[in-house]
Amino acid sequence: MQKLFQKEKGEYGYITKSKKYDIIKMLIYVGIALVIFVVGLLLNKMSYVNVFTIVAILFVLPWARVLVEYILLFPYHTPDQKDYEKWKAAVPEGSRLLSDIIITSTEKSMGLDFMILGCGYVFGLATKEKQDNQYVQNYLKKGVEQNSNAYQVKIFQKEKDFENALKNAKVKEISVEERESVEKYLLSIMV
Repeated sequence: MQKLFQKEKGEYGYITKSKKYDIIKMLIYVGIALVIFVVGLLLNKMSYVNVFTIVAILFVLPWARVLVEYILLFPYHTPDQKDYEKWKAAVPEGSRLLSDIIITSTEKSMGLDFMILGCGYVFGLATKEKQDNQYVQNYLKKGVEQNSNAYQVKIFQKEKDFENALKNAKVKEISVEERESVEKYLLSIMV
């Protein structure tokens, strides 16, 4: 069922689909909890002091986890389809375009509209005004360096700078294992 509603991390439309899926999951958890509670009331002569009440209350735990995920996603939005198509066409061969990116650290969450993973570079576009892109860049750079020292990591706020970086990107010889390691790391820190 999850594949029906949700997209993979980094796929265009991930944020929008995840928000919808989270709302559906929260409604299902609340519905199940209410049904269990009402069944407990009916089976115990309208007394809420029973095991069914405890089970119904335990459904608050998965509901709360989904609520936290929804709250984390709430300030972020899927970029425009036109922008996605534009960057998809601009991605050099052998590189991968990621979209709808929300990265978490121990201190905060950070959003990127797009990220391009190439041979020797990780470029991100973060157009959100109130975000400290230098912090995002340093955070990503530190993590990427643990997997490979061959990568250049840059985060841009202006589309023109992002486009110029793509045009002037220096492709490096990087092993498949190193590249997979960097990609796996980046996907692991995404929500």
